[in-house]
Amino acid sequence: METPQSLVPSPITRSEIAEAASAHSRLNIPLNLDNWKTLPEDVSRELLWFHQYALDNKISLRDCAEALDYDQSTIFRILKGTYEGSWGNIAKAIQSYRNLAENRGTIQQNEFAENSISTLIFNALDYAMANNSITIVIGESRQGKTVAAKAWRDQNNHGRSVYVIAPAYGGTKALLRDIASAVGVNRNLNAMQMHEAILRAFNKNRILIVDEAHRLLPSDRRTNPVNLEILRDIHDRTHCALALLATQRFDSELKKSEYMFEQLLGRVGLPVRIPRTIKESDLRPIIRQYISAPSRDLITLAVKISNLPGRLGILVETLKVASRLAAKKKEKLSEQHFVIAYQLRQQMQGETSYAEK
Repeated sequence: METPQSLVPSPITRSEIAEAASAHSRLNIPLNLDNWKTLPEDVSRELLWFHQYALDNKISLRDCAEALDYDQSTIFRILKGTYEGSWGNIAKAIQSYRNLAENRGTIQQNEFAENSISTLIFNALDYAMANNSITIVIGESRQGKTVAAKAWRDQNNHGRSVYVIAPAYGGTKALLRDIASAVGVNRNLNAMQMHEAILRAFNKNRILIVDEAHRLLPSDRRTNPVNLEILRDIHDRTHCALALLATQRFDSELKKSEYMFEQLLGRVGLPVRIPRTIKESDLRPIIRQYISAPSRDLITLAVKISNLPGRLGILVETLKVASRLAAKKKEKLSEQHFVIAYQLRQQMQGETSYAEK
């Protein structure tokens, strides 16, 4: 029986072959949700997850093809929305790969542990997603905002979450380039083209998480806050959720110049402020990833470390050093290794009193 002409795949163009071949280093196919708008919801959901997973993990087109057991040209057509084969089979292949990827992700990496801080951040992100609103998470540096946001993304992603770090310099173009990169858009487009392409990558089922958002504040109160206006525009025009993670400076500047930021503030559904004092109960889950039954002395020292400059970041770094010390000596990690790691840090900072004792 002859195959109907409508089901015969059209020839791959030279430009498509060139574009697919150029993606050996990193997937470079921009996310355009319109590509899959006619597909069943369960199929488009799997495609969205796979596309964002490949971008987040910098997976090449060749590796994408190997992961799903299809050739590169087919993967290119799938992600472009021009595939003419069985979308159901593609969805099954992605689901199989996704199960494997998520199982790998359950391996303990000692990077995240739930506590009251992560609960606050999880609730803020859940609220923003449920209400397609903007949330702002304010906390001092190294209190766990980034780790918690990434954990939420990994646990709830399904292709919905886009995480970017606000650029330290470069202005509007740098911000657009970073968001464009996160959704697979060509970073070499002009600002207007990038903005339009970015809009095609978001809808009401997605969230854009911007870390270090205090970097987006204008340097002068007389300067228009263009970077924040760009984020607001993405939110307004696509109805996606938006989460801004920032230090106290961000909150203070918003309050000082409320008239300048009124368009943004009027859309914030749930602002979250992380308490300045880190409690013992917040530290126990982190420490127990390394030492299952920490003593009172260890907890007291951990509380001290976590409420000094460097916060939870320094505590985790000290625990990791302790773990390496134990591994080097082929010993089981113990509190003594943690104390030695802490003493080493003090010595490196010029504080030798612990070493002398």
